[in-house]
Amino acid sequence: MKNLILILIIFQVFQTSAQQQKHPIDVKNNKCLEEAVPTTIGSIICEKEALKAWESEMETTLKLLKENQKHLDIKLLEETQTKWLAFHKKQVQFYYSYYQTQYQGGTMARAAALSHDKRYLRERVIYLKELYKEISGQ
Repeated sequence: MKNLILILIIFQVFQTSAQQQKHPIDVKNNKCLEEAVPTTIGSIICEKEALKAWESEMETTLKLLKENQKHLDIKLLEETQTKWLAFHKKQVQFYYSYYQTQYQGGTMARAAALSHDKRYLRERVIYLKELYKEISGQ
């Protein structure tokens, strides 16, 4: 039991430190957002660019994972990814609906929903990249 708790604590520390590292997409996005202030449209453009970059990073990482067939059940990976994407899409719709009410429509709701979309997509990519590092020994 003590070993299990220790393993869980170590896992949490590694996960937290990996998420706190500055990824180049984050650096570029933060700079873009700083320059976009105070316009909401500028923020939307920045978030869309970052979202597109994270989507590309996800595709690249999934491709790398699929090349490791001896370590992973590729069919199961594809199934979980498909289900995660469906969940993610519904989650973004839910938050957009919430932000539409919270901000009474307008561009602020869109900016908030895009930020939410990017944040959770980023987390998924980081998880997949960590999985790749684990199975590839990098």
